[in-house]
This record gives sequence, C-alpha cells and structure tokens, in this order.
Amino acid sequence: HFRGRKASASARPRLDFPLEERLARSVVEGSKEGLIDDLELALADARWPQPLDIINGPLMKGMAEVGRLFNANELIVAEVLQSAEVMKAAVSYLEPHMEKKEGSLRGKVVLATVKGDVHDIGKNLVDIILTNNGFEVVNLGIKVPSEQLIQAVREHKPNVLGLSGLLVKSAQQMVATAADLKAVGIDVDLLVGGAALSRRFTHRKIAAAYGGLCTYAKDAMTGLKLVESLTNPEARKQLQGEVEKLIAEDRAGEDGAGVETPLQQRAPSAVRRDLAPPRPPDLDRHVLAPSLDEVWALINPQMLYGKHLGLRGSVKKLQAEGDERYRKLERVLDEVKEQARSSFALRVVWRFFPTRSIDERVTVFGDNGQGELGGWLFPRQATGDRLCLADFVLPQDHVALFVTTAGDQARQLSVRWKEQGDYLKSHALASLALETAEAAAEWLHRKLRADWGFPDPPELSDQEIFSARYHGRRYSFGYPACPDLAGQRLLFELLQPADIGVVLTEGDMMDPEASVSAIVVHHPEARYFGA
Repeated sequence: HFRGRKASASARPRLDFPLEERLARSVVEGSKEGLIDDLELALADARWPQPLDIINGPLMKGMAEVGRLFNANELIVAEVLQSAEVMKAAVSYLEPHMEKKEGSLRGKVVLATVKGDVHDIGKNLVDIILTNNGFEVVNLGIKVPSEQLIQAVREHKPNVLGLSGLLVKSAQQMVATAADLKAVGIDVDLLVGGAALSRRFTHRKIAAAYGGLCTYAKDAMTGLKLVESLTNPEARKQLQGEVEKLIAEDRAGEDGAGVETPLQQRAPSAVRRDLAPPRPPDLDRHVLAPSLDEVWALINPQMLYGKHLGLRGSVKKLQAEGDERYRKLERVLDEVKEQARSSFALRVVWRFFPTRSIDERVTVFGDNGQGELGGWLFPRQATGDRLCLADFVLPQDHVALFVTTAGDQARQLSVRWKEQGDYLKSHALASLALETAEAAAEWLHRKLRADWGFPDPPELSDQEIFSARYHGRRYSFGYPACPDLAGQRLLFELLQPADIGVVLTEGDMMDPEASVSAIVVHHPEARYFGA
C-alpha cells in the first residue's frame, strides 16, 4: 500500500472496527487483508439480504470515499488502482452468490479510441475506474471507425458514450465521428478526452458537430464524476445547464478570430542559415536492439511516476527525501521491470539522409545527394519569431530519421493483467512501455549527436537531457512544430520500420502504441515551438 495514513490507523486493530466500516476501509486502503472473511460475515448478515446490497452498500461507500480523497489530492492514481483491485476481488467473490447480474449496475458506458488512433492507456484507466464504481463498460478498443461505434450504440444502448484520442489528428477525427453519429440520429450523452483536446475545442468543434450533450473530461476521475451525474436524472439536468453555460463561454468571440496570414505572405525568421553543416558518419540504415538497462537509465522519472502513476510534486525531490509513496511505487516498477525483460522487444532503426531546404520545404535525397526521395512542407508561425522547422535544416544539409519501439507483447501482458484484476501492475507496465520507447528515443538521439561529431559534454546531467539542453533537436509528427501526421508516411517509406514491428494505421499513427518516430536536426539554434 501507499497510504500514508495507514500507519496511524493501524494502531487500532482492524477487527475493532464494525464490519460495515471494515469493508469500506478495505477499499479505501487498497488492502485485501481479511477481505474474504469479512465478505463471508456480510453474506450471513441480515443487514444485506442480497450480495448486491453489500456491493451497493459498504463497498460502494468505500469507492465513493476513494473518489473524494483523490479529488482532495489525498490519493494518487496508483492508490485508486489498488482500491479498484480490492473492489474487483470483492465483486468476483460475491458474484457466484448472486442470482443474476441484470439490474445490478448504475448505468452502461461504451468506450472507444477513435479511428486511426492506437492509444488506449488513458481509456483503459477510465474503464477500470468506471467498472469498479458499479458501471457496465463496453470497451471497443482502439482504431474504432464510426460504423463500429454506431453499431455498438444501437446494440448496447448505453447511457454514455466515451471517446478517446491522443494526437491532434484524433481531435479532428472526433469532430468527424460526432457528425457521423448525428447523421444517423444518435444523441447519447458524449464525453471526450485525450491529450490533444481542450474544453474549448470540445465545445467549439465536437459539440457543434454533435446532436446531443457533449463535454470534455480532463482525466479518468473527472470522467467518473461526469458519468455519475449523467446517469442521475436530477444531476444530469443540473450538469446540462452547466455545460450549456460553458459552451456559450467557449464559443464567445469565435467569429471574431483573425484571418490567418497565408504561408507565402509570412516573413522568414532570423535563424542563421550560413553555418557549416557537420557530416554524418555514414548514410547506411541501422537496426539495433539496445540494452534495456541502458535505456531505462534515461527514463524521465517525472513522466513515469508523475504523469502516469500520479505521484504529485517533484519526483527527483521525493526520491532524494526517501518519500514512502515513491519507494513503494519504485518496488512495484521493479517487479514490473522483471516481467518486462521477457515481454519487451526493444528495437531502434535510424538513417542519415542528404537534404535541401528552401523556405518551408525540406527535400530528402538518396545516397549521392541527387535522386529526390520526397519532402515535407512545414508550417511557419504567423507571428512572433515566425519559426518553421525547415529553418533548422541548412540549404545543403543532412537530417537523421529514426523509429524506436518497445514492441507489442507488453500491451498483451498488460491486457491480461487488467482482466485478472491486477490493475496497478497493468497500468504500470503499459506506462513503462510508453516511457521505454521515449527513453530509447533519448538514448538514440544522444548516440546520433555523438556520431554526428558533437557529443554531449560529460557534465551534462540526465535532468538537462530531459530538458533538451543539448545541441540540436528532434521533432515528431503530430506535435506542434510539425502537426500533420501524414508526414509519417515518407518517414516510414524511407526507414521501413515494419521489420522492427512498427506500422502505420490508416490515420498515420504508429502501431504499437509504445513507439516513437522523429526527424533529428543539428542546428544549434533549433528549439521547440508551436507553428
């Protein structure tokens, strides 16, 4: 367990608490200690004539307290998952004693990652939390087209529909999906979430394309709160009024937005173009299976412990202070890493290419610098520094292209653990896979800098590497400097990463999810920006 308050509570033996409180506390504390014995006692207790009464009574009371504590910043994601594990274990034990499951649920939710998108770690978190708070969840998985979604809504008749997607293109796909649903008369309450979304985009674009109530869930616990409101008639009426106000706020001034300056009329930036380009070591295609330990040493702990597992504050500081939650999460990750050694298929592929850059276009050539292989037209900022990714590629230059992946077996193991109710390990493994692919990108980029003739100084710390305080940059399609995911097609055509197990979906996203691709430039003025 991670609960800091458990130590003080343990001064009083758990059997001193009434049975109802013990059951709720088991959920809140994420502890299975004595759970089965208590459930046996509860089954024989006249206060709960049916097993369902135990679930809807003390166990759900515990989950409600978990939600309250999380919203009060007293619990982290990892602890919520442990509570869900206890709830799953309790329900699994009680199910054989139940005559039927029908009518036992608070409502039904259909979840899907939209067409072309392979990212499901956030959606699976929502699935776990809703399922263990008494909702029936139909999880349609990843890359779900509108037709499949329409069929699922007609078949399952859910109270709420939840759509997820990670990148900018997925946000646009949600607009199209919402319009497809409206076209066939579907107006089920719609919740959307994902890294590229915002409340304003949801209300201005997705809700405008949809026929029913549509709003934004910033995380899994917000999603639970919204679903609870939408499945309660009184609360839904109040929420609908709140959403309508927010939509009006978010759409205010929409028509007064300035007209964007056409690309050809935008002034160039002040980035230097008269530098001598360094020569790459070769123009060969390279495939490698790096050491997991070397790559794991470059995992950004703030991303793994903070973003994915919910540890609040500076992870580096918590580590230095020997924070109890940090140490316990570290033990979970150490256990998961042992399993990952046999399930991760860590691979990287890269190659340097001759390039020419004119205005906003970068053209890629073959080995002799003659045969044109293709190119990209990158967007330029309309204001400010007027930057464009092409500015960081010299008129006659080279760029490196790469793809890294942790493979797909980790996802399969993560799904298996989720089905078994090992929610924390499942989420930790999926998170570790994503961050392993990111760390492999960091490892390979560092190698490329050295191979290119400008190795990092020995004193450069890991923290400085995570902050990109090195020479040059790497840019990934779908992110602000090069938001058009279609640029992936040329990168994949040039690198052929299918032989390390990475392919593109019809939406130009990488499958498996735990993969990273990038264009690497050497320009000393290169930096990250939004075009």
